Amino acid sequence: HATTELNRISSNLNLPYYVKVSAIKIYKKLNKMNILKGRSINAMVAACIYYSCRKWRVNRMFKEILEETSCSEKDIRRCFHVLLNELNLKVPAVDLNSLIPKYALKLKLDRSVVNSVITLLESNKGSMFIMGKDPKGVCAGALYLICKFKNMNVNQERIAEVVGVSIVTIRSRYKEFLKNLNPELKDQISCNHPPYLAQRSGGQDKIFA
Repeated sequence: HATTELNRISSNLNLPYYVKVSAIKIYKKLNKMNILKGRSINAMVAACIYYSCRKWRVNRMFKEILEETSCSEKDIRRCFHVLLNELNLKVPAVDLNSLIPKYALKLKLDRSVVNSVITLLESNKGSMFIMGKDPKGVCAGALYLICKFKNMNVNQERIAEVVGVSIVTIRSRYKEFLKNLNPELKDQISCNHPPYLAQRSGGQDKIFA
């Protein structure tokens, strides 16, 4: 059952073969250690997949994995922590830059926005106000700041919905980025003419702001 479930989720998420193999190995190791007794098989499978994605830097959000299973978020997170503790593993760092294009696509933002957000994140890499913070919240705050600078018609509510964080978190990260923003970088990422995703349709431009 576990292998079937793992194959199903891996297929639905188009995961590379090596990620699937890695998740299977972790699950089998836990099973051999009798860690799975009394725990949800599906939740542990989801936790193994999530860890493998993080380990191999394959850009799949926790929310995406959650949507592919009938388990609760609480159960999967609990299994994830069990996995880390029992196998003495550390949570692989999230590559923030790899998350931005996916969020931008859902928000219908163009490449110039993506580039500016990545520039902002790179310039603050290692900063104390980012360290230890939820990667999604950091991305959301950076996205909101850039959208404001470029006069994009994207509000906090929409970013919160797409990224999966609260509006309060977005505001906090936004204020921190703004407080630590280098004036030269501000000039670099600001834009007088807001960029759009334009698609020619029926002789008219279909504009996505």
